[in-house]
Amino acid sequence: MEQKRLILRIGSILLGIAIILGLIIYSGTSEVLRLFHGVSWQWVFYALLLYCLTWVIRPLFIKLYTNFSFAYCFRIINISYMMNAILPAKAGDFHLIYSIKKNGINLARSINILIHYRIMDLLSLIIISLPLLLIYLRDNIPEGIINYLIIIGIIVAIPILILLDRKGIIKNIFEMVEQKISIKFFKDIIGKSKEIYSDYDELLKTKKLLSFVIALSVWILEGLVSYLMSLSIGHPIPIYIIFLAVSVGNISKVIPVTPGGLGIYEATVIMLMGLFGVPPAVATLLSLIDHVLKTLLGVLFGAISLIFVSKV
Repeated sequence: MEQKRLILRIGSILLGIAIILGLIIYSGTSEVLRLFHGVSWQWVFYALLLYCLTWVIRPLFIKLYTNFSFAYCFRIINISYMMNAILPAKAGDFHLIYSIKKNGINLARSINILIHYRIMDLLSLIIISLPLLLIYLRDNIPEGIINYLIIIGIIVAIPILILLDRKGIIKNIFEMVEQKISIKFFKDIIGKSKEIYSDYDELLKTKKLLSFVIALSVWILEGLVSYLMSLSIGHPIPIYIIFLAVSVGNISKVIPVTPGGLGIYEATVIMLMGLFGVPPAVATLLSLIDHVLKTLLGVLFGAISLIFVSKV
């Protein structure tokens, strides 16, 4: 079993690397290298300083729904990010749930804090990207963009339904299914799902606006960091394109095909920017610098938290 897991991890990393190498070759290796040699590392430094601020804001989301210290919230958020970045199958999310539960919060609420965290992320990304697309492009929406919007819509449809379900329709569906199922194993699964949903409905009764503001602030900063990265390569890209590409790129990482969306994020950003006429080499280098440096800084914060920050 351990050997299979190791093979899976190595395979997912190799897949991500293969995708990136393919993107570089497709975009023109020599052109990507030429642009890389001209990178202004001063702008990169400014971008990373700004990105550090997101790691101060993210722990506030966990603290909002727990009585944990800020230091402990900082620890579990950063270690979870580090694990998601280097391990497949969203291992960091399981660590986050475990870290919350082991400090006296029941399993349903621990799971729901993570679910709410992800839902607020998704809603923030949509709210940032779609208005910018409509305002700046109006009647000039590129061909192919509708496909991306449909994919986004499918991804966020269920979370939005949960947020809008004020009459308890989904809870009633759980109860009806639970009554009709006779097999104990499946009945237990439906019962546990109903418990988690009921707890999430309770969680939503407080602090949802503040939790949304925290998530939105993080993703606005993420977009600004990516814009500074575009300045660093000498090809400033209109900010609405940056926000749209980064938003959809991060949504593409929801399905954990590779650790931290390695290769998947870059491919999504490059394809989206290509729809707006951004040269492939520029989009490739920007997505690589943006993703790699953000990931490395996140892993660094995770390592520091693991070694130096208190476990309680």
